[in-house]
Amino acid sequence: MKRLGPVHTLAAGAATAVALGALSVITTPAAQDAGARDASANAAAASPAPATPEATRAPGTTETARPTPAKADYAGRVKGNGGLIAISVRDGRAIAYFCDGRIESWLKGRAADGRVTLSGRGGASVVARLGGGGAAGELRFGGRRWDFGAPTVKKPSGLYRASAIVRGAKVRAGWIYLDDGSRVGLTLVDGSPADVAIPEPGENATVNGQEVDPKDVDEFIGEL
Repeated sequence: MKRLGPVHTLAAGAATAVALGALSVITTPAAQDAGARDASANAAAASPAPATPEATRAPGTTETARPTPAKADYAGRVKGNGGLIAISVRDGRAIAYFCDGRIESWLKGRAADGRVTLSGRGGASVVARLGGGGAAGELRFGGRRWDFGAPTVKKPSGLYRASAIVRGAKVRAGWIYLDDGSRVGLTLVDGSPADVAIPEPGENATVNGQEVDPKDVDEFIGEL
């Protein structure tokens, strides 16, 4: 084997130093990154996990029920039908009235967990969500279904009903008034539709020459 001369020895030494320096430059950041990852992992393990709804909920309890108004009145349009619908809630009890001027349906049920579930004669039903200043849901009646939206209304808008005996005939009527002036109603005399003008809100209706006094929800909700 040939012995290296001084120049070759210095060159070899310099090359070795350069190589070691390069390796130092290459490996040092990786080592720092690995150390940082280890430190982050240790810190994460030592820190408490963020609370989740399940973790903060008391044992044995369920998700908080959505709020249900103790008293509220809604009235609006049935989409694709042309009729109106009114819903009223009183301390967990709920009623609704649907009418398009030719047919009608009275429904009753309960209000709970931000919803109303109502039923009426002939398989009629209403299911609606309450909130955001209104009621929105689905009406089923006569084998068909429609969606509806009914904003909150204040008197004199809303729902009215009348029951009376006029000249020996049983009279029953329902009226819905919207805030924009729209209105609909149907008067039945002995079960048959009668040609009776819809009264102004708060005024009496005239049936066969006799005045009939409309009642608001608080007066008749217990009669349904």
